[in-house]
Amino acid sequence: MREFIFTIDYERNVDPVMDVFIDHPEMHSRTIACNVTRDGMWRLERVAGPETALEQLDDVYDDPVQCTECIGTRNCETDWTYEVIGSDPGVRTVYSYRSEAGDCHSIPRLAIDHVGRGVLVETERRGSRCEWRLLLCSDAGVDGLFEEMKAELREGLTVEFRQLSSPSYWVDEAVTLAELPPEQQAAVEAAVEHGYYRTPRDTSLTDLAETLDVSRSTLQYRLQRAEAWIVRSFVTRSMGPVQADEDVAEGGRLRIGRSGV
Repeated sequence: MREFIFTIDYERNVDPVMDVFIDHPEMHSRTIACNVTRDGMWRLERVAGPETALEQLDDVYDDPVQCTECIGTRNCETDWTYEVIGSDPGVRTVYSYRSEAGDCHSIPRLAIDHVGRGVLVETERRGSRCEWRLLLCSDAGVDGLFEEMKAELREGLTVEFRQLSSPSYWVDEAVTLAELPPEQQAAVEAAVEHGYYRTPRDTSLTDLAETLDVSRSTLQYRLQRAEAWIVRSFVTRSMGPVQADEDVAEGGRLRIGRSGV
């Protein structure tokens, strides 16, 4: 097995979905599951951010949208389905489907065209950058995928090919604080920064609440929610699925870009 990692940077006004992330740098999304065939692409994605940003993302998806997994200049208007299947304050789990009609294809579709079936895909978006991680059966076809991505790249996008190596991320995945709602993420980061989790503690919950300008009870609630999620995620990712309460290069880097207006 081989791991192929690359990132795509977007200038403003070249992709409506990424524009929302650019406007709200605290937003973060991560693929939970992705399945692609030559007919279409199905994906579950966890998105965290301010409610106003999530509502803007809804508006983008509710209207016809160019394929955000495509990097070419061809006509990319395809059948699109988008549905929120899970929602908490500041966090959503989103199901999406897009067909692979016409001659505009998603990056995962290009991957299976060149390396064959059995490609596993994960993406992570933040700010102007989307990182792609592909788990492949072998190196065969990667050069062809690389060349087609270079040829397809439209103005306003920059691709950085970061790594082609033995799998590492897929077996050593870590809990990511960015998956938390922004208020909980800020609470945990502040608690770490001010020494709340040190022994002995450098600050009290009351003092930390004053620093964050929130009530003590609000801060305690946010930390408890975040801690429960962190523990549950660690156990699930380290030991496999468990029943839990719902509360609880080889190779260097190569950048290819086309500047737009």
